[in-house]
Amino acid sequence: MNPFRIRFDRFLALVLCFCASQVFGQACLDESACNYNPTAGPYCLELDTVYVHGEGPLSGMTTYRLYFVSAHPMDFVSAVFGDAEYPLAIETTTSFYQDALGGTTPNGIFPTLYSTFPSLAYDSWVSIGIEAVPNTAEGEAAVSYVTSPAQAWDVSFNGGGNVAMDDAVGGAWYVLNGDANGYPDTTGRVLLGQFTTDGVLSGNINIQVFPEGQFGDDQWDIETFMIGAPCECVYPSTFYVDNDGDGYGTTPVELCGGGPGYATQGGDCNDGTALAYPGNPMDLVGDGIDGNCDGAETCFRDVDNDNYRSADTTDLIGSPFNINCSEFGEAYAYQPIDCDDTNPNLTIPDEDGNCIEDVGSAEEGCGNPLACNFDPEVPTTEDNCEFLSCRGCSNPAACNYDPEAQIQTEAICEYLSCAGCTNPEATNYNASAIISDDSDCVFAGILAIAPISTNYNGAGAPAGTYTNEVYALLPPDAIRLKRVLGVKNGETRLRIEPFSAVYQSASCDVWMPHYMDASVEVDGAEYFNGDCLADSWFTIGGTIGSGPALQAIGFDTAAVSSATEFDSELLAADGDTLGWEIVGETGGEPTNRCEELLNRPGCANAVRIARVTMPLGESFFFQAGLTYTAENASAERSITGQDFTDDSSISSESGGGGEADSDDAVITDGESAPINGCLDAYACNYDASANTDSGDCDYESCAGCTYADADNYDDTMTIDDGTCTFTTGSSCPFDTTGDGLIGAADLVDFLSSFDSTCP
Repeated sequence: MNPFRIRFDRFLALVLCFCASQVFGQACLDESACNYNPTAGPYCLELDTVYVHGEGPLSGMTTYRLYFVSAHPMDFVSAVFGDAEYPLAIETTTSFYQDALGGTTPNGIFPTLYSTFPSLAYDSWVSIGIEAVPNTAEGEAAVSYVTSPAQAWDVSFNGGGNVAMDDAVGGAWYVLNGDANGYPDTTGRVLLGQFTTDGVLSGNINIQVFPEGQFGDDQWDIETFMIGAPCECVYPSTFYVDNDGDGYGTTPVELCGGGPGYATQGGDCNDGTALAYPGNPMDLVGDGIDGNCDGAETCFRDVDNDNYRSADTTDLIGSPFNINCSEFGEAYAYQPIDCDDTNPNLTIPDEDGNCIEDVGSAEEGCGNPLACNFDPEVPTTEDNCEFLSCRGCSNPAACNYDPEAQIQTEAICEYLSCAGCTNPEATNYNASAIISDDSDCVFAGILAIAPISTNYNGAGAPAGTYTNEVYALLPPDAIRLKRVLGVKNGETRLRIEPFSAVYQSASCDVWMPHYMDASVEVDGAEYFNGDCLADSWFTIGGTIGSGPALQAIGFDTAAVSSATEFDSELLAADGDTLGWEIVGETGGEPTNRCEELLNRPGCANAVRIARVTMPLGESFFFQAGLTYTAENASAERSITGQDFTDDSSISSESGGGGEADSDDAVITDGESAPINGCLDAYACNYDASANTDSGDCDYESCAGCTYADADNYDDTMTIDDGTCTFTTGSSCPFDTTGDGLIGAADLVDFLSSFDSTCP
């Protein structure tokens, strides 16, 4: 008997029907819930509207995503299938949009192409748990599919047509047991497909599910779900009216779902501007807004109260009872700077830069036609004239050129505020610069520290700390960042100071974040662990729960959380390296991080390399060497950069760039020499010790029959070439359902026992 033979009638086939803008499946049995309904079962489908296209080539279309909603975080979705017994249909009244760069599944879609080919993001495809190239470092796998020779559903679908699987052979798309993308995400859902159409979406599908991840032929049942039942219990929660969209609201309301216009947090002191919310680390001085909702505002000084502010940007005045900077001695940031803040009659300098007193009065007037306050009704003998308020810069090349000024002079022209690097190839290219100052252009990478949160109350993250993310800003032609390192007594240094003050989470301490789980289970319920967000870690383009796998260089990953210093100059021997690098050929691609970095030059080509949490009031310094690949470059390049935080603990000041290493040399200190060999793990001569492909992979010498029940089974063969023969037992060993036909039913039957041990 074939070891994979099981009864198909015990297969858990979820027959779920769906149509656009409806949610189906599980009923809620709790009478206190908003959607109490005592019918249906534990699973369901959800159809989300991703985007309604109002313009461009997809105008009039809508993009939907279809999800399976699980009952348990370990429920595993293995396959979506259809045949004559369990028909499958995914239909639209018009056609499905299929992008030229897309495919039947998202296996080959790279999100980095979206900026160049925006329509690719809305391609129609089927899936199990992934929306782009699978992240193999996270255990994800590509989605496979099969079709009936007489009913090629993939050809129809790729041509914009409907998907139908209802003949005797049938079809399916699937992953193998244990592939990470078959398990639900943090919302309890598994993505099954994306569909873009200007028609009405409808159909029914069948899903193979292993409850709680228990694989085998004794866990099955057949469940049928009808259209229309609510998907899950939804209980009223407290939300807050949020008119300015800053994530904090005012008036509390009880709703079953917040949505736009509502926030989960209250305490907003000014719901008319997103510049004001509790704990805002970017509270601006002198803007007349209580930016962090502490009940006070910091203003500039106006000692003589003449509506001209002090030029001193450090000697400020607190306004605890009035937050609009209009009390005596207070001034806004936008008020002009006083040339003498001790005399209300001295405000702006004359054309020679001298601060002189205007002794006239408005009532007396001025009879000089060249003066700013000329009054034709005043006799020319009057000397109460002023020549300052209507002056303007006369040089068109200056930043403050004013062709409308009544008095033209070059004495007040300035050339700094609009100067900057105007070379688009530079890291610090400034598109808004008017005056070219290309002597300051930086053509090498730098580091930038972006403050992301200040932790005052200890809710999750420890109180009295601030969390920053460190980014590498790469040149415009960079393709991917591969290493972050330093070399002892070399041209590049890796240094983090003071490393002894870096906070490490006790509940989820990791040195790289992509395996981190920020949730915690208490009494069977899953909660978000805020302390994880404050943990300090290293990465190259990753974050919590995603990103490439890394390899540590020169340090013990188990002891890094207890290390008191992290500095390549402390290594044992000259040339030793300290840092981390990507394992594999993907990851580390630069992306636009201008929002996080407040439009800092070079922010459009950034890669996150670390997250660091430090005590408030303590600054930290980060210096590193960066190795990256670039377009039209035959070798890797290495650059160095640094940045530091100031002692206010919530802002970032650039420490500058750093020069590119000579001749774009590769940092090779401490790395092994090239080892040639076959790098394909599926080849007969695969060499695990090689790091350079020799191009001589062999796929024939180990090809033969690898099926143990076959007459010509050869245990020395590792690649099955389809030559197995059977003269005893079943003449059709792959017909596991016993219906005389090898089809989709046999495929899902096989998937239930995949990776299990034969008796």
